[in-house]
Amino acid sequence: MLKAAAKNNLRTKLDKNASSKPAFVGALASGLNRRAFLQQSSIALLAGNLFACKPTSPTSESASNSPQKIASHAQHFSFNKQQKLTLDQVQMQLFPADGDGPSAQDINALDYLQWALTDRDNAADGDDEYIVKGIGWLDGLSEQTQGAVFIKLEQQKQHQILERISQSSAGENWLSLLIYYLIEALVFDPFYGGNTNQIGWQWLQHQPGFPRPDVRTHYRHLT
Repeated sequence: MLKAAAKNNLRTKLDKNASSKPAFVGALASGLNRRAFLQQSSIALLAGNLFACKPTSPTSESASNSPQKIASHAQHFSFNKQQKLTLDQVQMQLFPADGDGPSAQDINALDYLQWALTDRDNAADGDDEYIVKGIGWLDGLSEQTQGAVFIKLEQQKQHQILERISQSSAGENWLSLLIYYLIEALVFDPFYGGNTNQIGWQWLQHQPGFPRPDVRTHYRHLT
């Protein structure tokens, strides 16, 4: 699905350093393949401006807590087994193993997402709660229309459910948030858990800058 994202919409948002993530950018429509989309959006621009164009989650309980409570919540956050299975299949729908570059599993997107949501800034944004809430919406719609939760459906039915979810503003924003973290897993340094063996960089023919992050210089250590 992500391979069909509309490059001009996203690139415009990034060039303007938008203060919030762009709305879901048409990942369920037909269009460019994933490699063309990401290459023409400029890998350096994507990596450098992701934080500035992150979609905004609705205000959560975490957002009203103290920095200490947010940090503690982030540190202890984890998806349960059912949530992980669901997110893995959603990510594989958005970034499939279709022969056009690495899949979500190839770039270790689920583990990266779990790690990213332990960041206190992401927790303060309410991303973890919003993603979990979206899983509930997804399973509710799946059971209502197909008689089974999302992970029990065949791939074509899953695709249809995601298309339907994307037609609402909340569902669109939920998918946009997941795509945001997928792109991070694809283009960020493997030190952070995604982009396994630099597979994303190799696919995009990207030469990373130096110095690379390490245990002393990674961004969480410096903030």
